[in-house]
Amino acid sequence: MRYTPNSKIKFPPFFITLFLIFLAHHWNYAQDSLANKSYLELGKLSDDALYNGDLERLSIYRTYYLDKAKTENNNLEMARAYQYFITWEDLETDLKYCDSVIEVTKASDHEAYPTNGYLLKANQYYYSSDFEKAIGNYIIASEWADAKGYKPLQIEASMGIAAIKNIWGLHEEALEIYKTNYSDVTSTPNYMVDRYDDYILFANNLALAYIRNHKPDSALVVSNRAMSQARSINDTLSYYDLGKVQATANYYLKKYPQTQDSLLKFLSHYSGLTLSDSYYMLGKIADYQNDHSLKMDYFKRIDSVHQAIQDPFPELKGVYNELYQDAGNKGDKDRQLYYIDQLIAVDSTLDMNYTTVNNKVRLEYDIPRFKKEKQLLTTELKNKRQQLQILAIVSFIILAILLVYINHRHRKFKKRLQQLLDNDPVETTEPKPKKEKPALDISEHIINTVLEQLKQFEADKAYLDKDITLNSLAKAFNTNSSYLSSIINHYKQMNFSSYLKDQRIINAINSIKKDHQYLKYSINGLADEFGFITADSFSKAFREKTGIKPSYFLGKLREENST
Repeated sequence: MRYTPNSKIKFPPFFITLFLIFLAHHWNYAQDSLANKSYLELGKLSDDALYNGDLERLSIYRTYYLDKAKTENNNLEMARAYQYFITWEDLETDLKYCDSVIEVTKASDHEAYPTNGYLLKANQYYYSSDFEKAIGNYIIASEWADAKGYKPLQIEASMGIAAIKNIWGLHEEALEIYKTNYSDVTSTPNYMVDRYDDYILFANNLALAYIRNHKPDSALVVSNRAMSQARSINDTLSYYDLGKVQATANYYLKKYPQTQDSLLKFLSHYSGLTLSDSYYMLGKIADYQNDHSLKMDYFKRIDSVHQAIQDPFPELKGVYNELYQDAGNKGDKDRQLYYIDQLIAVDSTLDMNYTTVNNKVRLEYDIPRFKKEKQLLTTELKNKRQQLQILAIVSFIILAILLVYINHRHRKFKKRLQQLLDNDPVETTEPKPKKEKPALDISEHIINTVLEQLKQFEADKAYLDKDITLNSLAKAFNTNSSYLSSIINHYKQMNFSSYLKDQRIINAINSIKKDHQYLKYSINGLADEFGFITADSFSKAFREKTGIKPSYFLGKLREENST
């Protein structure tokens, strides 16, 4: 029979039967190969399949994970399995999986459940800008965390609630949340050792909350104290971040010389919105000093940053309005048209992102008027070929500047990465006794004993235990926490929290370079493997130690490993 596009191919029943038998055999074989896998191994297999883009295997692993948990009637693992199905791409489907997490753990004794389910659901709504539903779920998560007495999730829920209150302009209510969190951490014994990261985070948030509530004096007190603490342990990243908060407080106190000095001192360490906001304050200070040219220069820099990150903030509308007027005064119709386009685009984006924000918080401009002016300018410029050529040249220059910036950034990261790869292996922190007699009021016998114990502690990689604390380690060493803390600070030149992070990151770097199996892990998997509670804490510690992100480091190693 001649085959045509409309012909139907008919298979004999015998071949159809063989095909169905093959599919059933393939499925049974896949299940048999997974039968002895632990939940952790199934999770890692799922991560590997996702990393390699093997959606068929990903579906098999995750489905088997869930079926295994259901068969064993293990509700906790069922909840974790449902979390593996969340993609952060399909809101409706993801919300169903969040509800499943909640449903199977609503009677759980585990400290993190069902709180995690409500937090996942709240975050889904938050990133979809449905803030009313987001705050409702944050509140339920907070109630569960309080009932379970689980501090980390109590904090996470409260921070989500505070973030939404800020978006809605309820700054006083957000301030009370930040004050509670700050008070909680600072009232903890040895909080500078055991809860340093929490302290810096809450100090930053509290200072900003004071500024939003028109209390810059209080913000200055909090930020100055935190900056002093960060400087004492050489935590430069936190020091620079807090420096920006300090400058903002001085700005609202109209201490312009201090603001200007701080911003110019730290400007090279900022990027993104932090850099734009710094330029904005410098521009407003220049306006106060009647230096119109300098103000416009800073505002143009804000435009350059915005073109790179495309993340508008409310004051950006005012910036583009002034740039538009300045171009008009100079008779530069091309730039006027450009700034009108930017202003309209920014207004549209802010309308979408801040629909529930109180109208009094948003800047008000006559957008319809700008649109009419744009139409007139466009008509006028149609017949001016020379000006269009100038616009093309300007666009080329902007693109060239952006390419130079990207190239410079790439070379900087590449240099840091090469330095990291050349050190093989990365050295651990050795004791650094000073030449003169130690200025510690501790006997030399105790010091030497503790240093030997620390050496063994590092050799055994006991720092990988996520539950290790200064008090528990001191108890294991048969000494007190004060002695142990002083010896680590004196001989390791860092506090206990930084010492643990340092050891874990060094071990992670050396392990990843030595064993390429780790290249198959996700960031979450690496964090868990090397003693960190969350992927964020691992990434931050890695960047503080090396100057580059772990994803960049892993990407380079994966690239080299594949060649």
